[in-house]
Amino acid sequence: MRVLHENRSPVVAIGSGAFERILRCDGVLQLGGKHIVQQEESLGGSGLNYTLRLLAAGMEVLPILPVGNDPLGKLIRGNIVAAAEKIPLPSQLEKFLASRQFFVPNVRTPRSTILINQSQTTVFSEKFAEGKDFRRYLEKRFDDIECRLGITPGAVMIGHIYSDKSNGYPHIPGECTRYIVERWQGKTPIFLNLGHSQIELGIGFWEDAFRQAAVIQMNVWEFKNLMKKEKRSPSLREIIKWFTDRRMNGIITMDRFGALGTYGDGRDGLVHCLPLLPPDRIMDPTGAGDAFAAGLTFRLNGKKAFTFDDFHKAMTEAGIWASFACTTYGGSGCCPDRAALKAFLQSLGGDAQTPVRIIEKRSAGPMLDMMDLMYR
Repeated sequence: MRVLHENRSPVVAIGSGAFERILRCDGVLQLGGKHIVQQEESLGGSGLNYTLRLLAAGMEVLPILPVGNDPLGKLIRGNIVAAAEKIPLPSQLEKFLASRQFFVPNVRTPRSTILINQSQTTVFSEKFAEGKDFRRYLEKRFDDIECRLGITPGAVMIGHIYSDKSNGYPHIPGECTRYIVERWQGKTPIFLNLGHSQIELGIGFWEDAFRQAAVIQMNVWEFKNLMKKEKRSPSLREIIKWFTDRRMNGIITMDRFGALGTYGDGRDGLVHCLPLLPPDRIMDPTGAGDAFAAGLTFRLNGKKAFTFDDFHKAMTEAGIWASFACTTYGGSGCCPDRAALKAFLQSLGGDAQTPVRIIEKRSAGPMLDMMDLMYR
């Protein structure tokens, strides 16, 4: 099986892909009233966000998205192909994007509406399920990667997969994500960033899969919902303890508080990635978590085992990607290349680093308690 150079190993990006309509309302929003809004169209969804951001940064990507052979699906594929043309893709990878293989049978490409009002973002998504076709499609695409193309990817990213939702018999909840983890465990690092369809299944359902992942990343609300017991949400202390007790690597994104990362048993300390932007420069945080995940994977691509220092540097990179995402509208409406990211950091007065500090786990309690007060 052909293995590309570490820095060129393609990333397999799996997750949602959607057409987005963005509504910007600058006045006070009142239900039942009329509002003058600015409208924009964009593309988003975790899988597509990963794909377009990594391609823009010059990394080869193999996207597996639940989009159909319809006008919106063709628009999404067209944007991916256009982004891929900016980097020297091997002919094998070009074949992976061929239209006959790209679209999922019997699927209609989903749409979302994003309302931005006074720095708050509300997302309206269609009810959508890929069904059994997406599970079969995953198997075919993985066979294409390993057998037909002979590629060992540098990483597998798993975002929100709608069909993992518990929809009752004959549907099998969590089937797709569990299949992906089982297929790639031990072969390449797996990065998990679950969405609401997967989160509702609970932490007990996912613990075994988490043990196979290189990093599990979600926002603080998602972790609290995932680990909720008898309507009681865990504290940040309890979330971090859950990870360190099991020697798992986790990242909790927290909007204005940046992101917290825990590595292994936590003996090296917590990595606190502080936000780069002042509040008045944040235009739209939509997709910032996906941008963070893409930046993290960009740094850790190809590393089945990585050190605390690797993890720290990856979070530094990820913080820059996420901050840039907050300066644009939509999930992936504007994806920067490496030069644009460097210029962005310089415009903020930085050199090559985003503010990242290491906090001893035993002394982090008061800070975590203060943060928790904002998430109740």
